[in-house]
Amino acid sequence: MIFLWLYNNCFVFLLKIWTNMNGLELEKTYFEEHAMEMLTAANMTKAQFARAMDILPQNINKLISTKNVLMLIKVSTVLDIPIQVLIYGEQEDEPQTDLHGCIYINNVPHIFNNREELDELLKQE
Repeated sequence: MIFLWLYNNCFVFLLKIWTNMNGLELEKTYFEEHAMEMLTAANMTKAQFARAMDILPQNINKLISTKNVLMLIKVSTVLDIPIQVLIYGEQEDEPQTDLHGCIYINNVPHIFNNREELDELLKQE
């Protein structure tokens, strides 16, 4: 239940990013330019990454160049890298955004007002 709720909200957030990518006519994502470095940092080979992504190894280069939001969500999950980093790279001087919402854990709603509160709720699971 948690995954689906967060996944759906993440998807809404990613649609906004996707709009920005199209609006900026971003030719390459940060992931596309730095995929091998990210795989190395995650201690994964291309073959291991392909297996984790449930794709054939011969399709890995196509995956690396994708701008498909749903695939980037999965890449983000597999590599444990925030989606905005996959798209834009590290944005150190960018202000933190507010994070507010409600998450259902075992059919009980929990309200959170920042990332720390969400992390604490997820740890309780």
